[in-house]
Amino acid sequence: MASKRAENRNKLTEALQLGKIHCERMSFAWHKIHNRFPLPPEIYQALEPEESSFFDQLIFRFSKLQDCMGGKLFPSLLENLDEEIREKPFIDILTRLEELNILKSKEDWLLLRETRNTVTHEYPFITDEVIEGLNLLNKHYKLILSIWNDFVTYIDKRFQPET
Repeated sequence: MASKRAENRNKLTEALQLGKIHCERMSFAWHKIHNRFPLPPEIYQALEPEESSFFDQLIFRFSKLQDCMGGKLFPSLLENLDEEIREKPFIDILTRLEELNILKSKEDWLLLRETRNTVTHEYPFITDEVIEGLNLLNKHYKLILSIWNDFVTYIDKRFQPET
């Protein structure tokens, strides 16, 4: 039992470390380009390659952070709370996190997933869709950051080592 608990704690720690990297790099990219939003077509089409790379980084890190939180952080947090999550659909995991007041709104999370899907599955030559996705990403940057910070605060308080 003790080794399972240690294994679960390690999974949670790893999810936090990975999420922190994605969060920091996403924020770095956003701060480099946030003054470009809302992004009009004429600005998007005139971007220099270096600035375009920050938009790509923002998309990549937003997607990776969302994947990390949904695929690793949420399940490992519930396992550390001794919640049974095996074979539970993802929506039930979100519901449980909401019931525990860790996640304020599962609808917000689902909205972030739609945003992720929009920006990762669009074709770069369809400019209007790219711009729409980037503006949506800018809007939801602060939402995912807020959810991330809520989880980190909860985990720090709940699993803080006793002194």
